[in-house]
Amino acid sequence: MSEPALVVRQRGRARLVVGIVMAALLAALAVWYVNNPSALPTSNATVNASTAAGLPVYLGVFAATDEFDRTLHLSGVKVRTTANTQVDVVPYLCRDGSLAVTTDPDAFCGELVNPEGETFAPGDSIVLEVSSDETAIAVIDRVRLGFREGVQWGTLEAGSPALVNIQAR
Repeated sequence: MSEPALVVRQRGRARLVVGIVMAALLAALAVWYVNNPSALPTSNATVNASTAAGLPVYLGVFAATDEFDRTLHLSGVKVRTTANTQVDVVPYLCRDGSLAVTTDPDAFCGELVNPEGETFAPGDSIVLEVSSDETAIAVIDRVRLGFREGVQWGTLEAGSPALVNIQAR
C-alpha cells in the first residue's frame, strides 16, 4: 500500500488581507466624499457701502439665485473683518429676497433670521449687518458657510467680499 500524500491547506490569509485593504480603501473614499462637497459660488466683485456712525447698513453678500439648485442646512456663518476700529458685523439669512446695500432690509427680505440651524435654498441670501459708533473702514472677506448637504458637510467660502466706510454724522 502506498501512503497518502501530504496535503497543505491554504488558509486564505491572502484573501483576508485583500479584503481588509479593500474595506479600508472604501472607508477612506466614503470619508473623503462626505467631507468634500462641491464649491459654493464666489465672486471677486466687492460690495461697497457707506453709512453714518451709529446707523447700521445691510449688505447682500451671497444670494441663492434660481440657478443655485442646492439646499444647504446651515450650521453657521463665519465672517472675518479687518477694521481700523471696533466694527460689529452680524450675519443674517434673508428669506425670500435679496438686497445689495440698504439701511432698511425689511423692504427687500420676507424675513431676516439668524442663519444657524436654518436651510438655505434658491430665493434666500446671506446679509451682513455692519455698524460702528465711530468712523471706520471695514474690509470684510467672503463669508464662510458651515453646512450639511445630504450626507456631505463642510465649511466653504461663498459670495463676495465687502468694503464699508462708516463716516461721522
